[in-house]
Amino acid sequence: MFSQSTGSVSGTVTSQNDQSPVSDVNVFIPNTTFGTTTDNNGAFTISNLPAGTYTLKATFIGFEPARKRVTITAGTTTEVAFSLAEVSYELSGIAVHSLRPDLEPKNELEDQQVREANPRDSGELLRVVPGVDAVRRGPIGLDPVVRGLRETEVGTYLDGTRIFPAGPARMDSPLSHLDPSAIQSMQVVKGPYALTWGAGNLSAIRVETNDLANIAPYTTHGRISSGFDSNYNALEGTATVSGKRDKLGYWLNTAWRQGDDFEDGNATSIPADFLSREVRGKVSYATSQNGRITAGGGYQNQRNIDYPGRLLDADYFNSYNTSLAWNWQQSSGILQSAEIKIYYNYVDHGMDNDSKPTAMPMEGRMPPFALDVDVDASIGVAGGRAAVHLVPADFWNLEVGADLYSANRNAVRTIRRRDNGMLMFEDQMWPDATITDAGVFARAEHHFTRIFSAAGTVRVDFVSATAASSRISDFFREQVSAELDHTEMNLNGAFTLSANPNEHWVISAGIGSAVRTADATERYSDRIPASKAQTSAEFTGDPGLRPERSTQVDLWIESHYPKWAFSFNAFIRFMDDYITIRATDLPKRLPLSPNTVYQYQNGKATFWGLESSVAYRFVPSLKTEVSARYLWGENRTAKEPALGVSPFGIDTRLRYENEGSQFFAEGVLHIVSEQDRVATSLGEQPTRGYTTADLKGGIDILRKLSLQVGINNIFDTRYVNHLNANNPFAGMMMAEYAGKRIPEPGRVIFIDLNYTF
Repeated sequence: MFSQSTGSVSGTVTSQNDQSPVSDVNVFIPNTTFGTTTDNNGAFTISNLPAGTYTLKATFIGFEPARKRVTITAGTTTEVAFSLAEVSYELSGIAVHSLRPDLEPKNELEDQQVREANPRDSGELLRVVPGVDAVRRGPIGLDPVVRGLRETEVGTYLDGTRIFPAGPARMDSPLSHLDPSAIQSMQVVKGPYALTWGAGNLSAIRVETNDLANIAPYTTHGRISSGFDSNYNALEGTATVSGKRDKLGYWLNTAWRQGDDFEDGNATSIPADFLSREVRGKVSYATSQNGRITAGGGYQNQRNIDYPGRLLDADYFNSYNTSLAWNWQQSSGILQSAEIKIYYNYVDHGMDNDSKPTAMPMEGRMPPFALDVDVDASIGVAGGRAAVHLVPADFWNLEVGADLYSANRNAVRTIRRRDNGMLMFEDQMWPDATITDAGVFARAEHHFTRIFSAAGTVRVDFVSATAASSRISDFFREQVSAELDHTEMNLNGAFTLSANPNEHWVISAGIGSAVRTADATERYSDRIPASKAQTSAEFTGDPGLRPERSTQVDLWIESHYPKWAFSFNAFIRFMDDYITIRATDLPKRLPLSPNTVYQYQNGKATFWGLESSVAYRFVPSLKTEVSARYLWGENRTAKEPALGVSPFGIDTRLRYENEGSQFFAEGVLHIVSEQDRVATSLGEQPTRGYTTADLKGGIDILRKLSLQVGINNIFDTRYVNHLNANNPFAGMMMAEYAGKRIPEPGRVIFIDLNYTF
């Protein structure tokens, strides 16, 4: 009966400005999986819709969203036309979406498409997502943590390419090698459901730069921005230009940022120098009405970055990104779209101790003379992906594909006496380690009735880990392992069930199990500092580590009405072969290191948590939103709390925005409780709770010029984020924070000016 009582809706989407067709517009029915995108002629068709009345929505970056009520009659096709009004999306900022287990975005009150943002890197922006936090080790490069998962447990993607850090102790979050001005959107999946994105995604973050399909034909757009942040004394400047001429599209972005030391809320100066320069671009060519080839590339140079939460500072990062992709899509037929992509990402990283206490002579220390420490590290990631989207039968969607990445890491550490240049140590921190993962996947989605739908994903990965035996130390060969090569096959799966009683409510449940192979640091590190503990001890790898498996169950409940929206989600996660660390009696390498050397090992852990938010619109221009999150984690092997669990927190937001988004004002109150559940065996210490407030506002002038001003941490509160790295130099620098976490900045006043054309 269900299959015999369906109809279709088709139509076109044009620009209100010149009535030209707009391609790649998302046309969908909210709170369902019924939807499609427009073709190059602006046309779309959604078939197999159960008879009834729906709200059809059209969204596209650069245009105001539009809605239309449509009535679907069995056996007929309903025609509808959208005319979208252009907006200056270049002024808006970055769209950040938290995805449900069914990979649909969380529903929110209708607002401008993206929020204004003033981040130095994307890690700061992610901290506003419930369930997501970030580790601060320096002024930039905040490292995302998703529901207690960190580092390579969080798959990170840039325009569909896999990215990893180069620093042995993760000075650089993968997302730090991309200026925020280049980011168009970010998606966060807080569980093992992004299995079609790539391998090892216990959770995942996907960042997209400018999509050339989102540029209207025969247009040229641009933006020039400049800003200043007090406290950091940070200056920034960015410039962007994009356009489309017939079959050719292009986008170019450049950025420059520089900052100095900042003060916390107690006027303590924290080392925070940094300099970042970047250029990034894309060019595309339409090979046919439905096909397009896109080439992209980027180069970033970062220099002289202070890391008060590390034993060394960053002398430089040189980052390169290249990719080539072919995309094809149509709005009808069994084959809906196809994609082929190849890429190569490379980061070259140099570190030194020139500004650290170890660079100075010190009586009573062993050794008492000054040291000259240098580390040269690099990572190269080559990969590719191929996938097709099929509609094999009524009420079915199918995605099938394969992907591959190969990550090679290498690092050498040299230590000399500064007074006479004598070489004391030269260590191969990683012995030219390469991890290769080839995976195949399939995701099927089915609508059982008008209300219920389900999706299932299966993924199989084939992993090879190798290292150069000629480069391992005698210590590693004799005390740890001489067997460096390792292979494994990992099976991943996820299943979600969604119920849409009406257009206002969604209930989504999911269960997923994903496997992450041990990374190069966990396998091959030879007594080097790491970030899986709040201590500056030395850590040793284990080439035979079993892959880490995360099995998670989620429940999401959402409601969405014109004046209010509500969401609640809860999860529980069981970690098998959880990669943690244990104390050993192995001898340390360096005289200044703590006596205990740790080694990576497998264990077990459990996490559970809750996140909830409610938003209410008092009048069309004024709304409020309150969100809360709680996370609990236990390392069952060590029989103590898991490391790095964010404390309970509440955010309250009040926003005024006049019609047309020409002016806005927003205030945010952050309330965070203390965290006394800590991993004491790993050097983790409790942190106190805090309350901070932010205020910002902006105005568009003649739709060309916009001004944004704001104050972060209005009351100059002295506080630390619980996840922040420790100051490793107890008693030697920042005496007030010796052995404690790096504090957050005190009051910061910022101003940004944007001109668009």
